[in-house]
Amino acid sequence: MKLFFLTLLFGCQESPKKLVSKEFREDVFGIVISDPFRYAENLEDSLVKDWINDQRESYLEVLNKIDKLDYIIDEQVNYDQQKSSVISKLRISENGRYFYLKRLPKENIPKLYYRKSFLGKEQLLYDPKSFRLGSNTEFVINYIKPSIDGSKIVVSLTSKGKEISELIIIDVTSGEVSQEILTNAWPSAAGGIQWLQDNTSFIYVYHPVTNQKSEKFLKNTRSVLYTLGDKANKLKVVLSKENNPDLIIKEEDFPAISIIGEYLIGKITGGGGYYDAYYLNIKDLKTKKWKPLFTKLDYVKSYRVAGDSILFRTAKDAPNFKICKTSIINPDFNNAQVLVKDYDDQVITDFELTSEGIYYVTNKNGVKASLYRQKDDLFEEVKLPQQNGNLSISSLGQSYPELWINARGWVTNNKRYLYASGKLIDQNLQDEINSSKLENIVVEEIEVEAADGAKIPLSLIYNKNLVKDGKNRVLMDGYGSFGISMKPGFSLRRLLWVMEGGVYAIAHVRGGGEKGDAWHKAAYKATKPNTWKDFINCAEFLVEQKYTNPTQLAIWSGSAGGIMVGRAITERPDLFGVAIVEFGSLNVSRSSEDPNGANIAKEFGSPDNPEEFKHLLEMDAYQHIKNKENYPATLLTAGLNDPRVPAWNSIKFAARIQEANISGRPNYLLIDSDTGHAIDDTKLVEVTRFANILSFALWQTGHPEYQPE
Repeated sequence: MKLFFLTLLFGCQESPKKLVSKEFREDVFGIVISDPFRYAENLEDSLVKDWINDQRESYLEVLNKIDKLDYIIDEQVNYDQQKSSVISKLRISENGRYFYLKRLPKENIPKLYYRKSFLGKEQLLYDPKSFRLGSNTEFVINYIKPSIDGSKIVVSLTSKGKEISELIIIDVTSGEVSQEILTNAWPSAAGGIQWLQDNTSFIYVYHPVTNQKSEKFLKNTRSVLYTLGDKANKLKVVLSKENNPDLIIKEEDFPAISIIGEYLIGKITGGGGYYDAYYLNIKDLKTKKWKPLFTKLDYVKSYRVAGDSILFRTAKDAPNFKICKTSIINPDFNNAQVLVKDYDDQVITDFELTSEGIYYVTNKNGVKASLYRQKDDLFEEVKLPQQNGNLSISSLGQSYPELWINARGWVTNNKRYLYASGKLIDQNLQDEINSSKLENIVVEEIEVEAADGAKIPLSLIYNKNLVKDGKNRVLMDGYGSFGISMKPGFSLRRLLWVMEGGVYAIAHVRGGGEKGDAWHKAAYKATKPNTWKDFINCAEFLVEQKYTNPTQLAIWSGSAGGIMVGRAITERPDLFGVAIVEFGSLNVSRSSEDPNGANIAKEFGSPDNPEEFKHLLEMDAYQHIKNKENYPATLLTAGLNDPRVPAWNSIKFAARIQEANISGRPNYLLIDSDTGHAIDDTKLVEVTRFANILSFALWQTGHPEYQPE
C-alpha cells in the first residue's frame, strides 16, 4: 500500500539532470561572494521549475523500487489503527469545559470535540470538511480557543501547509457556526486568540499581506479586536507600529497581546528569545495608552499575573532561570523579589500559579525533569509515579487549585495528571503506547566532551541486545537554535529506526536550551559554530565508541537545524554517510531575501551589518560546498507553501552539491507544491514524509532489505 501510489511512475533515468550553474559574483563588505545558483531563488523561472519536477520524479522512481518501503508505511498505519484515537490541542475553559481535536484511525484529519467536564459525554462540535463545501481543498484545524465561559470557541483553519488561516466562531450550546469568517490570521504562530471577560470579543494578530511572494509579507502586523456579531468585520487596532508610534515597534515585529486578569500585556515579539512588553488595564482599552512593563534586557521568558503583581521567569543574572515578582503598576524588574532561586545544575523550564502555591519544573540536561511546589517560603517536590524526561504544567490561575501535568519520555507512555490538594489523579485522554514494542528498548543518557571542554548531552535509544562492533546504523538528529530544547517524547519514527536494528541518537547541542540561557548564547551569532562542532563531536564519539562507522552514520534535522547538518557535512564530509535536511536554512547569508529574514536576524545576525554578515557567511552551508569533494548521500525536502523558510534554500544547496560531489553517492531533492513547514500536515502527508526519509536513510546506510530492485 504505497502512498507514492498517487505519483505516476516515470521512465527509467540513470540519474536526475543537474541544474546549470551560472557565473555570479558580488562584493559584500569587501568579501567577494560566488553564488552560481542565485537565479534559482526565482521559483517562477521555467528552468528551475522543470528541474524541480525532474528531481522529484527521479527520486520517487527510485524510492518506489524499495520493496520494504511498504513496511515503513504499514507500520505507521498499523500503529495508528491500534489506538482508538489521536487527541491534540486540548483546551479547558475556566468553568471546566474540555475542548480538543480528535482523529480516528481511518481519518486523515482531526475533528473538534468537547465535553462539559473530564467525565462528561463527548460531543462532536465541528468537522473541518464542512468548511467551504464543494471545494477540493482539504482544510485542517491548526488552533482552537474557547471563550472564558466556554460558551463559544474560535477555530482556525488552514490548508496545504500555508499556516496562515481563516477563523470561524462556533456557539458551543447550539453548534451554530457564525456567518462571519475572519481572514489573515496566524494564531498558531503569534499571539493566539485572547478572549475578553465579556465572552463576546477577542484579540488576535492580523497579517495585512498573506501572499508569501510579496515583499510586505510578515510586515506591519497588528493586534486587532473583533466583536461577535459585527457583520461588517470592523477590526479595531489595539497595538501596531502605525497606531502606537510612541512604542518601539519595527515593521518585522509581531505586536501580540496576552490577557491576564485585568491586564493586557503587549508583547513586541519576533525571532528573538526576549522582547519588549507593555501593559494596559482592560478598562483603559479605548485610550490605548500603553505603559512600559519590561524590556528584552530583562530576559523575561514567561510570566503570570496575580492581582496587581507579575510573577516572571527570567535569565537575568540567572542563566538557569529564576522566578521573581514585582508590581505591575509600578514595575521594577531590576529589584524584583526572588521567589525561586536558580539552580546550579538544573534549568527552571516552566511555572504556574494555583490557589495552592507556585508550581515549577526543573530539568537537568534537558532529559531529567522534576516538579516542585513553593508556598509560604516552603519548597517540596511533587513525586510522580516515574522519572520523566519532560514535564509541562498548566492551570486556570491563582483562583483555582487544579494543576494539570503532562509527563513524557523517549519510550514511555505520555501521561496526563490532575493534581490538587495533594492528590494525583490520572486524566489521560490519549491511549497508551503498545508496550510490547518497547520491551527490549533502552535509553542511554550520556555527555560527550566538546573540544573546548563543554559537556554535550547525548541521548541514545537502541535495542538492549545491541553489540558495539562499529557496524550499527545510527540516525542522529539535533537542532541547536533559538534556545529550543530537544525534549523527550515518544516518536514512532525513532521507534521504527530502532526496530530496524539501528541506534537513534539525539544530540543536545549548544544553541538549544537544554542547559539554560548560557547554553543558547554559547551558539548565537558569532558563537554559532559551536552548534555544528558539538554535533561533529557527538558523531566522532559514536564512531570512537564503536556504536557505528562513518558509512552507516546518518544525520537529520530541519528548519534552523539545517545550519547544523549543512555545516557538519561541509566541515567533515568524511564523517557521515547520509544527511537529510527538511525545509532547512542552508543559505542564511541571503536571509535579506527571506520575508522573515529580519526576525531570524535576531538569532543569527543581519546581512546588513558588516560584522554579522561574516558570522552568517560562516554558518552558510551553501557557501561552504567545495568542488570535487566526497560528500555523503543527501536528501533535501521542502514545501513551496512554507511561510518560515523559503524553498530556494534547499533548491540552491541541492544544485550546488550535485555539481561538486564526486563520491558517487546520490544527492536528491524533493519539493512538494502542496505542503509547507510540516506544521499542519494531514496524516497522509506525515506518513508519506516519514516513509520517504526513513527509507532513504536505511537504503543509504546499507540495510539489505531497503535496496532498490
